[in-house]
Parts: sequence; structure tokens; C-alpha cells
Amino acid sequence: MNGILVLDKPSGMTSNAALQRVKRLYRAQKAGHTGALDPLATGVLPVCLGQATKLSGYLLDADKRYHVRAALGACTTTGDAEGEVTRRSDASRLTRERLEAALPAFTGDIRQRPPMYSALKRDGKPLYELARAGIEVERQERPVRIHALRLVAFEAGAAGSAAFELDVRCSKGTYVRTLVEDLAAAAGQCAHVADLRRLEAGPFREADLVAAQTLEQAAGEGPAALDALLLPPLAGLAAWPRVEVDPGRAARLARGQAVEAPAAVTDAPCLVAVTGAGGALLGIAERGPDGRLAPRRWLTGGSAETP
Repeated sequence: MNGILVLDKPSGMTSNAALQRVKRLYRAQKAGHTGALDPLATGVLPVCLGQATKLSGYLLDADKRYHVRAALGACTTTGDAEGEVTRRSDASRLTRERLEAALPAFTGDIRQRPPMYSALKRDGKPLYELARAGIEVERQERPVRIHALRLVAFEAGAAGSAAFELDVRCSKGTYVRTLVEDLAAAAGQCAHVADLRRLEAGPFREADLVAAQTLEQAAGEGPAALDALLLPPLAGLAAWPRVEVDPGRAARLARGQAVEAPAAVTDAPCLVAVTGAGGALLGIAERGPDGRLAPRRWLTGGSAETP
């Protein structure tokens, strides 16, 4: 079973729980997702199965897009609706104009301090475990990039009823909870995430989503119905340069040998998706300055596979 399921992760489920459910339904020996979502978040969670798991490391680096609804007037321990309120503010004083004026400072290259309730590890322990034990540790700020930040809705009101909604396009490693808190703070307010939905992850969009209910129904219909929900591994590299190789070159690449790149490949050194004559993804290779293709990750096995 080799392919990618773009799951619409349900709210209230951890990404790992969703991953394990998909793995059991497909009876897959290997499975991995390409970037966790918070338990309360929904939306695009690509799950790679079988040979497609060899692409997971590359897909983790992909940009993301989110729609987030933030509740004004209260900050929480977790940065979302699951946490306990730590501070309050008078949200009735905030205007749409003041909030929009704060947006440019959070667009482009910015730095974020990861929240304590995150999966980052300190001395082998996830930060959220330390947070649940009442322990807070220093976290270094990290660079992230906000490609686009748009205020799509603003609801004025008293504390507990005011809210705003954002459309966020960002790099990997961006914490939307932190973005919401920092943006609100710049406007003199407290806020936390009330609802978060991932709309895009790399090449995957909402149109690719498979609802949990659809997945369960397909599981009851049998393997063919489940297989029909999968995208081919090549879908994960849709934006990459692509090169088709003949069987001779494919065999040499699978053995870990470099080959001459066909003329259709870009002249610039880069990673490329290598396909066979039938269009199926064979693996990932790197085009070097000398114009040759060197295998970097091979889906069909052989010595070209690297850890």
C-alpha cells in the first residue's frame, strides 16, 4: 500500500492518533504524517503510507496556509480554547483599524518564541509534558516567515465576545497560536485561538481532503475503496522539476549510481522527481553542477536508498 491520504483531521484528535487510525485501516507497515496539527485544529493532514513515507522528510519543509478564528479578551495557558485563562483585557476598546495597523509588523521574516504547550523537546521530553507538570523553561526565539497575513473578519464587542479571523500563509515551524497572541499584544489586547483550520500544506489543498467519515465508510467496503482514496506518491512533489528516465538509467540509479541527466531537466543544480516511462515516481535525485543525476531517495528499494 503506497500512496498519500490527505486526511481532514477531526477536532479533538491528536495528529498521532489520526495517523495510527489511518495506519490500522490500511494495514500499512509504515506510515507518517508531514506536520502535526494541534488537537483542536482541523484540516489538511497528509499521511504517507508505505514507500511514500520516504517523502515525509521533504514534505515537512513545505509552506502552510491556515484560517484561524481568535477570541479577544483572554490569554490562556495553551494559547487556545483548551487552556486556563491567565490574563484578560477589555476587548471593547479594540478597533478593526488598530488591529489592521499591527499586521505589517508580522508579515515577512519574523521571530517567534515557541509556546510551552508544543511538541518541541527539552532533554528528551516534549515541552507540553513539562508544561502540564507546571514547569516552564526558557525557549529561544526561532525565525519563521509569514508570506501573507490578511484580516478577513473583525467582530467588535465586549470581552468574551469580540473576535477576529485571519488568513495566514506561512513557512514550516510557524505557531499560529503564538502569532495570534503576539498580534493581539501589539494592539494592546489578549487573545487565544478559538478555531484553527489548515487549508493547505505544500501541494495539498482542501479539494484533496478525505473526511474521517468517508475513510471509515471506505474501510467497511474493502481494500479497493480505501485504495481509491489515495493520491500517488508523485502528488507530493507536484511542484518539483520532473525527469523521466529509461529502464537502464532507472536500474543504475536504484543501485546508487549517478547517470547523465536527460536534456529536459533544468540546468540549475536542484532536487528532481524521477519517474519511469509509465509516469510513476521512482525516487528523488539531485542534479549536480556537472549535469549528472545522483540518487538521494529511492522508492523502489536498492542501494540508492539513503537514510
